[in-house]
Parts: sequence; structure tokens; C-alpha cells
Amino acid sequence: MKTQVPPALPKINCFMVASATPLTADLHPDVEMLTRHIEMLFRAGCDGIALFGTTGEGTEFSVEDRTEGLDGVIAAGVAPQRLIVSVGALSIPDIVHLAQHALDRSVDSLLLMPPCVYRGGITEDGTFRFYATVIDRIGRADLGLCLYHFPDICGVPLTPRVIRRLDEAYPGLITGVKDSGGDLDFTEALIRRFSHLSIYTGSEIHLPQALAAGARGTICGLGNAMPSLMRAMFDAPNAFDRRKVVPSLLRGDAILSRQPFPASVKAVLASASGDAGWNRVLPPMSEITMPERNWLLQDFFRWERNLPHAWQTFHAGVPEAESQIIKIRRA
Repeated sequence: MKTQVPPALPKINCFMVASATPLTADLHPDVEMLTRHIEMLFRAGCDGIALFGTTGEGTEFSVEDRTEGLDGVIAAGVAPQRLIVSVGALSIPDIVHLAQHALDRSVDSLLLMPPCVYRGGITEDGTFRFYATVIDRIGRADLGLCLYHFPDICGVPLTPRVIRRLDEAYPGLITGVKDSGGDLDFTEALIRRFSHLSIYTGSEIHLPQALAAGARGTICGLGNAMPSLMRAMFDAPNAFDRRKVVPSLLRGDAILSRQPFPASVKAVLASASGDAGWNRVLPPMSEITMPERNWLLQDFFRWERNLPHAWQTFHAGVPEAESQIIKIRRA
């Protein structure tokens, strides 16, 4: 891959996409398809990629799948300094292995969510102890760890008290926080309290306010399906103009949110690329079945065609999807 990228992620207005992960027929990461997807995202204006996160179904893959997948995209020409790698797993040894492997490849940083089991009994002390154990076992001065707040997924909040304790106990090793909690007040509080850390919002609709408050940028799943629209939001000259993009983003998001998000994104990418393999998702998720998939595709590509041309990623849409819908309805 020959995409030209700067030597490091931008310190401000940083547009990161939490990449979806295409699968082979036997449910391993399809590195060739993933590399093509990353190349498309860079062409559309993305600054960097988060691999094997929530949208990327990361915790459902084996350690071998994730390490080989990272090695594969780097070997194909993806610059490791443009990658943030999610290392979440159920066992601490697996997390440490994934982290050390990614650090050996000189990726920008690592992303780690609190544990997603025993959620009813995990206190702030327990969350701190989890992260502290991971950091101690990694045992490397080149660690850059981005903490991941997503209580809807893991059930455990990442509180400011825990962030402060970790930041003080491991100065320089905690580099940022990704906030996918959907609460703008919480995001802005993180920006005020931890101005020396890179705060990323995972809620795209809050991006104008978050950037104005001092956030570094976003690590977002919607960027898989609408990177040009997201790039337009970043390129707008001020928060007022960025807010003008939000209604269009909300309409597209509402279409994708009819079904489980990773499957919806993959359905769009399958149609846009012409490769039905993009539809595959890892258990326990399921592919979107017909006719719902074609209804979603018809509405999504109609929505995109109504955007200003510069905001479109796939442009022509997918006529085949619409013709299938017509046949189904007539039947």
C-alpha cells in the first residue's frame, strides 16, 4: 500500500476510525480486505486507525488472529505510527501478550477497556488494580495507554478518580482516554481535569463541542461508512460550521442503528465494495437478514446521494440493492 501519511498522528483535530474487521470464510481476519479498507479510509481523509476495538469485534478473536492481523496490515504498508491497537481480552496474560506485540511494532498507542466480567462486583479499587496489574506486567517505558470508557459495553465505568490514580501512579504511561459513554458533560469534565491527556470522543454527534473544549479528536465507528462526511466536519473552520454537519450525520447514523452496528457497517461495506464477504460477523452476532438488509442499504445510499458531493464516500450508491428491494416488494 502506497498511501502517504505523516510520521505521527496529529495532536489536534485527530480523526481516527475504529475499523471494522472483514472475515475469511473460516472466521479469521481477512488481512487483504482489511488493508484495502484502511487504504480507502486514508484516501477519504482519516488520520489513523484503531484496530480490533468494539466495532472491529476485537475481543472475539484469538490472540493469534490479532497479532497476525496487525503484522499483516503493517507488512502490506500501513504505517504503524498511524495505528492504535485495542488489546482488551478476558485474561491478563493475553492482554500483556497483545500489548507487548503491538509495542514491538511501534504502534502509536494501546487502547484498553475495563474488564467485562463480574461487573456487579468491580469497585473503583478493582478497576485500578486491573489496570495497574496490566501496566506492571507489560513493564515497558515505551507504553502509551489510552483508557477506554464504554460502560454500555463492559458494564464498568472508568471514573475520574480511577483515571487520576492511574495517571499519578504511572506518569507518562497513561496517554489518553477514549470516552464512548455518550455523556457530553462527562467528556468535557475529562477535558478540563486531564488537559495533559489526549481525550477522544467516541460519540460523533458531540465532536463539535468536544473539539471546541480541547479534545484531541475522535475514535469512531461511523467513520467506516461515512469517512468523507466526518472529514468535512473536522475541516469546517469553527464549531458553528461543524454543527451544521451534525443533522446529516444523525440521519445516516439512524439508518445504521436499526440493526446491530457492526453488522450494519459491514452490510454497507459489502455493497459498496461488491465483496459479499464483508457481511460476515463473528458469533454471537448475526448477519442482517433479508429483506431488512436491502431496506437498510437502499435508505443508506439514498441518504448518501443527497449529501453534498464532497461529503460522499461511495458516490454512485448501489443500484443492485434497490433493484432487489423492488423485486421483493412486488413478490
